[in-house]
Amino acid sequence: MVLVLFGILTVTFFISRVVPGDPTSLFAGPQRSDPRTLENVRKMMGLDKPLYMQFINYIIGVMHGDFGFSWHTGHPVVEDIAKFFPATLELAVVSMVLALLVGLLLGIISATRKGKVIDYALRFFSYTGVSIAPFWLGLMLLYVFFFRLGWAPPPGRLSSFITPPMRITGLYILDSLLTGNWECLIDSIKHIILPSVCLSYGLIAHIQRLVRASLLEVLQQDYIILARSKGLPERIIIYKHALRNAIIPTVAWTGMAFSSLLGGTIVVECVFAWPGIGFYAFESIINFDYAPVLACTLLFTFLYLVGNLVVDILYAVIDPRIRSAG
Repeated sequence: MVLVLFGILTVTFFISRVVPGDPTSLFAGPQRSDPRTLENVRKMMGLDKPLYMQFINYIIGVMHGDFGFSWHTGHPVVEDIAKFFPATLELAVVSMVLALLVGLLLGIISATRKGKVIDYALRFFSYTGVSIAPFWLGLMLLYVFFFRLGWAPPPGRLSSFITPPMRITGLYILDSLLTGNWECLIDSIKHIILPSVCLSYGLIAHIQRLVRASLLEVLQQDYIILARSKGLPERIIIYKHALRNAIIPTVAWTGMAFSSLLGGTIVVECVFAWPGIGFYAFESIINFDYAPVLACTLLFTFLYLVGNLVVDILYAVIDPRIRSAG
């Protein structure tokens, strides 16, 4: 994990330094773009030093927990990440819980009713889920439910007239519950519905297809045939004996999907004006703000690696054959 993080950091650092664009001009502004001012800004940002010295200084800073300063927000990058990441985490958790609940249910229904009308309908639904782009779905959801019907609140994480809850975890729904701020809780839930549906729609389709395929395969195994020959109820066979083995591929995919959600919500956050880490990274790229881009890349990579590790652990927990082999 350390080697992968270092490799990603190295590649991202040098790419960020060779892309077109001058961050000093953006930071100084059009009114102060004379050569002397730009030179002073370059010295202040450390861009006057050789490239290898900039890289060494950045590595030393990262080892001390210093990820630099964000020029377009005016705050240290660590503070910005602590501010924006809870919004992304909240959206990702709600989306993943929704995807798991709906995807597992639809997958089980589709597998147990193979060849029937509902099976074909659910398979068609899964095809749309893996085909529709999230940004288009987000725009359509906003157009229908906010602009045309007026059922949904405007984009954002909270209404302008609602005071955010006292910060405990940074998750508005959880903080509202802990502090008893019911008005904020209801408003937070209303605002997170559309972006979570948009983000989870494709996940539901993938989980449904994985569960259906795995469950159909498991239901053909000898021990399932033996259980049926003993006269066990179909509900017991499916939920107690078959589903646990069928869910193993879904666990692996879900762990990777959740890690990707934490770093891949940029499009959805931009569409719904959700103030998360993805939107923060997008603004940093637009403003040629190197430090936040590097820090966000490291964060996304770390989360993906941790997701791999958690999946390996869950494999051993779910499948006793892996524990025995170990």
